Amino acid sequence: MVLTYGWAYGSEGTELRGKEFMVAISIGGPEAAYQAGGHNHFSMSELTKPFQATSNLTGMRFLPTFTKQGVRLLKNEQVLESAEKLRHLKFNY
Repeated sequence: MVLTYGWAYGSEGTELRGKEFMVAISIGGPEAAYQAGGHNHFSMSELTKPFQATSNLTGMRFLPTFTKQGVRLLKNEQVLESAEKLRHLKFNY
C-alpha cells in the first residue's frame, strides 16, 4: 500500500520524494556465489536493481546497499560487529 500511485509516485505522489532508501541484506552463502558465473548467476548489484528502480520512481535517494555475506559461518561477535557497522552507516550518508 505504500507504493500507491498518487501517494508514492505519479503527478501528485510525492510522499517519499527526497527520503533515503537503503537495503540491508544478509546472505548465508559466500560472495563468490553472487557473481556472473557463480552459483546464483547474478551479482548483488544486479539483484538489487528493482530496489533502485523503485527508488528512482518514487524520487528517493538510493543509498549503497549494506551486504553481509557468509553469515551462516559467522561467530556471535562477528554478527554484532556487522550490526554495529550497519547502525553507524545509516547515520553517515
